[in-house]
Amino acid sequence: MATFWIYDYACSLHEEWSFLLQSHWSKMKGLYIVTRYLPFILLITNLYMSFTPNENLVVRYEVES
Repeated sequence: MATFWIYDYACSLHEEWSFLLQSHWSKMKGLYIVTRYLPFILLITNLYMSFTPNENLVVRYEVES
């Protein structure tokens, strides 16, 4: 499913930006841009946060007697 999603973005990107840059700004245009491109930003942020080490992590070991 993700492959089709990325393929759709790749195929329509040029036409989409040509249309968006020629039209006037409105609330609907802003909402469209946010809903269309926010998932990419969230995905990249989530992957970055998942794969970077947490430097504030404190590991405590308890020794049983």
